Amino acid sequence: MNSNAIVTTSTALPAQAMGQNLFLAFVDYIDRSPKTARTYLTNLRQFMGWMKYAGVAQPTRQDVINFREWLTVEHDAIEFDPAAPQGWKYRTDHTGNPQRVTCKPNTVKQYLQSVKQFFSWAAAEGLYSNVAANIHAPKITDSHRKDSLTAQDVQTIEQSITNAAGTQQAAAASAKKDTAGRIQRSSEQGKRLFAMYLLAVNAGLRTIEISRANIRDLEVRNGNATLFVWGKGHTEPDAKKPLAGAVYEAIRDYINSRTDRPTSASPLFVSTGNRSGGKRIDPTTISRMLKRAMQGAGFDSERLTAHSLRHTAGQHVMEITGDNIYQTQMYMRHSSPKTTEIYLNNDTNAQDAVLAQRLFEHYHGGQAASSAADKILQAMQTMNPAQLEQLATIATAIAAR
Repeated sequence: MNSNAIVTTSTALPAQAMGQNLFLAFVDYIDRSPKTARTYLTNLRQFMGWMKYAGVAQPTRQDVINFREWLTVEHDAIEFDPAAPQGWKYRTDHTGNPQRVTCKPNTVKQYLQSVKQFFSWAAAEGLYSNVAANIHAPKITDSHRKDSLTAQDVQTIEQSITNAAGTQQAAAASAKKDTAGRIQRSSEQGKRLFAMYLLAVNAGLRTIEISRANIRDLEVRNGNATLFVWGKGHTEPDAKKPLAGAVYEAIRDYINSRTDRPTSASPLFVSTGNRSGGKRIDPTTISRMLKRAMQGAGFDSERLTAHSLRHTAGQHVMEITGDNIYQTQMYMRHSSPKTTEIYLNNDTNAQDAVLAQRLFEHYHGGQAASSAADKILQAMQTMNPAQLEQLATIATAIAAR
C-alpha cells in the first residue's frame, strides 16, 4: 500500500471521543491568545453541531467535504448544543423562527482552516486520522470586497454626525426631567462618535484598535500628537500612530466631556449607559455605531461597513502619495505590501469606462474625439492625483511665460 495515499476513513476511535473535550484539548495545545482560542473553538463547535445534525459520529474525508459544501449553499442555521436531545439547535430570528443562511467564502475558509488544523493535530497525536488533508476552501478573490468613500462622502458623514448630535441635544433639552444629565450624555455621545469616526477614516484604525486604546496611549510631544496602537496580532500598544491635529482635538474634546472621571489608565472610549457607564466599548458595538453613522448620512449598503472607513483611508493615502505602496503600507501598518496592493486598483472602473469608449470609437473610425482638448480630457481621466498635480504645475509654468 502506498504510504502517501490519502486516508479516507477514520481510525477506530470511540464515537464519543470525537467531541468537545478533544476540541478543547486541541485549543489548549495551540497556545494562542484568548480571542484566537475562542475563534477556533467557535469554528470547531460549528463543525460538531453539523456532525450531530448530519448524524456523523466518526467523520471521514467525504464528511469534511460535505461540511464544506453544506456551508457554501443555503442551509439551516444551527449551532452545537450539548443540552439538546439531538446535540444541536436552530438559530432563530427575533420572532423565534428558524433561520437559513449561506456562508460567505471567507467564513467557509475560516471554518475549514480550524477543522484542518484540528485533524492535523489529532493525527500527530495518534488520536485520529487526518481526514481533512488536502481539502481546499473556496477561492476568495483578491479584489477588496468593501466599497470606499470619496472625499466628499467623508465630509458628508462628518456633517451628518454633527447634525445628529445637535438634534439629540435639542431633544434632551426639551425633556421633562434630568435635562442637564441628558444634555451632558448626548453631548458626550456625539463627541465620542465623531472622534471614533475620524480615527477610522483618517488614521485608518481598525475597530478593535479603537476599542483597545487607553487614554495613556495618547501622547503629545513637540506639538505632534500620536496614539500608540495595539495592532492586529500584537499583545500590547506598540505601534506609534501620528494623528492629524483635528483628529487629536476631537479626541481631547470628547475626553473633556466625559463624566466618568477618567484617569490615564481608563479606556479611551467608554459606554454612557446606566449600567455600563465607564466600561470599554467592544469592537462589535463600535462597528455598529459607525455603520449607523454612515446610514444616517444616506450611505446604506451591505458593501459599506466600519472597515470601509479604514479602506477609504488606505485608498486616499495611495492617491495623494501617487500610488506609493511603501508609504501607504507604513501608514496603514500592513505587514505585507501585498495587502496594500488592493488600493492600486481603486480607479479601474473609471479607467475601464474611458477605455471602453475609446475602443468603441477605435472600431468606428472617424467618430473618435479629434480635438486636442478632447484628447487631453480623456487622458486626464486616467491620471491619479499626483499626475494631475504635475500637469497643473506644467500648465501654470507655461501660462507664466
